[in-house]
Amino acid sequence: MVEEGMLSILRRWTTYQIRYASSNPYDMEQQPYTCSDERTVVTLLQHCGLDPWSIRQVVAELRHGRMVVLPVVFSQAHLQACFAVLSETLDAL
Repeated sequence: MVEEGMLSILRRWTTYQIRYASSNPYDMEQQPYTCSDERTVVTLLQHCGLDPWSIRQVVAELRHGRMVVLPVVFSQAHLQACFAVLSETLDAL
């Protein structure tokens, strides 16, 4: 079973706020994640399966202070794995 949603990334001063919102109105809302650096954001996007060109575009937009919103389709297991990677990366910092 797949889940469609939106991944939004916003740079706030020196940190990045990442939020996933499901397209299913009955799903519980995810808490936003705060990343301390660009490298963590890139790692998450790689685990989400984004290609290198798209990652470069995301980074360029964030560096210009713009919000990035990406439509995504995940399996439930892949969604949990991506955010588990993010949680582990943040815990290691």
